[in-house]
Formats: sequence, C-alpha cells, structure tokens
Amino acid sequence: MRAAVLHGIGRTPRCETFPAPTAGEDEVVVTVTAAALKPSDRWMAAGVHYAPSVFPTVVGLDGVGRLPDGTRVAFFGLRPPYGGMAERTLVRRGMWLPVPEGADDVMAAAVLNPGGAAWKTVVVEGDVRAGQTVLVLGATGASGRITAQLAKGRGARVVAAGRDQRVLDELVARGVDSAIRVDRPHDELAAAIAAEGPYDLVADYLWGAPAEAVFAALPRTRPAAERTRYILVGMSAGETASLSALALRRAPVQLAGSGADGAASIADAATGYAEVLRRVRAGEITLDVAPAPLADVEAVWSKAGSDRRTVFVP
Repeated sequence: MRAAVLHGIGRTPRCETFPAPTAGEDEVVVTVTAAALKPSDRWMAAGVHYAPSVFPTVVGLDGVGRLPDGTRVAFFGLRPPYGGMAERTLVRRGMWLPVPEGADDVMAAAVLNPGGAAWKTVVVEGDVRAGQTVLVLGATGASGRITAQLAKGRGARVVAAGRDQRVLDELVARGVDSAIRVDRPHDELAAAIAAEGPYDLVADYLWGAPAEAVFAALPRTRPAAERTRYILVGMSAGETASLSALALRRAPVQLAGSGADGAASIADAATGYAEVLRRVRAGEITLDVAPAPLADVEAVWSKAGSDRRTVFVP
C-alpha cells in the first residue's frame, strides 16, 4: 500500500510503498479516506510529541475511513508502525467515533482533533454557559478557532486573541465579540486583555509570553472573590512561561491542563464530535481546509500554514 513513511526523527515523511497491515486480536484494519496534518504530527516526527521508537513508521495520529463492514468512522488509537496517512491502517478495536451522515470525509478528518480539543475545553472542562466571558488565547489556530466559535454558539461573550489578523477579522465578522493581537509588547498586551475582562474561562493554546501577559492582566479584571478557570491546552508560543508568585496570588485563578486523558469517555467524545460537525454543517463553525493528495506529503509537510488544515487523501 502507499503511505507517508518516516525513516527517522527530524526527517520529512515521504509517500512510498509500505507493508499492508494485518489485524491481530482486538485490532481492525481501516481503509483510510482522509487524514489531517496537525501540529502533533509534526511534533511526533521531530521527536517532541508521541515520538516513535521504531523506524520506518507511518505518520498520522488519526483520520477518517471505513471499517471492514463499510461503517464510516473517525479513528485514533493506532497500532505502530501504522499511522493514519496511508491507504490502510491498524486501529485498536473500538477506538473510533461514528461519522454522522452528511459530513464530508475531508472536513470530518479536519475537525476530528481540533474539534475534539475545543469541545472538551468548552463543554467538559470549561462548562461554558450563556452570559459568561471566554478568552481564547491562540484563536487563529484550528483548535482555538473552533473553540471561539463553539463558545459563542453556547451563548458566551468571546474574546479572540491571536496573531493572524485575517482570521481575527473573520471571527469578529462571524459574531465573536472582540479580537486582540498578541504580537505586541507585554505591558500593551496585558492592558488590552485586562480591558476586555473579567473572564470566566481562559482557553490557552499558546502559553509562553502571551500567558505571562494574561496572568499580569487577571488581577485587574475582577473582584478577588470571583475565580477564573484557566485551561492550558497547547504551547505553540513556548513550553515555558515565567509567572511570579505574587501574580498568581493576586489573580483568583484555577489553572488546569488539558491533554489526551480526562473526563470525557469515548461515548461523550462521539457526542461532542457530532455536535461540532453539526455546527459546521449549519455554518456556525468554519475552518479553512486544504485537501492534498497523499503523494504530496513530502512537499506539503513543512509548508502547510496554521491558518488552514491540510487533509491528505490517499
């Protein structure tokens, strides 16, 4: 079969022939129809995130495809060395979500990872309700963009913060209440964030310097008796942030990390995935998607931008 094959940490995957998978006990061979290129896929290949230990290996942490009986699913929980960017892959039995009728395979693959992260942050961990105010730090990336629109759809006042002015403008045009550029000096950014507060929830996909500005801003935004829920989801602006003890003591904030594990079961995740896709079909959530042939993986791998989600089609 054809697959996007990685031959070592730090190298670029290329499309080539790879042995087809054979299902063992509690495994299923899935015929792949679409697989999105995500930051986590690049981190894996770079040795930072879910780094493989055996080479050659097929890249791609998830995708959309069909089970042997024809059922259409969004899959994850792959068995190494098989990844999602291939004609077929090997999945642990039950590690998939149904793809609702009417959802396009490419869009279903595009929103699987960022939509799941957004739904978990907004609904499960953030418990966003109408009338609350949500700050999305990193709102111009795929997950942040969906988070902003999902929170807005649940009746929250949403402040979108990010670097890409085009996406910020688009979010505001689609109903997000305010936008903040994060590529500015610390004090200026902190003042802008404080001016739009107070916040019930901060969903952070950036960390690094933008997070430092948020923590500097939070004590200025609300009475000490009211608490802000701060959920760290990503770290695209840096793995570390320098926070003073005084800033944390002054800011009534509950800080939590959001990762692969958590309170959402597979059944809950299926409900969230269906909700995101329903909102996509209704036009309430938009995401720029760029389909590409799997054969182009080597050329596209390092060039795909954060403002759109590339989806490989075998």
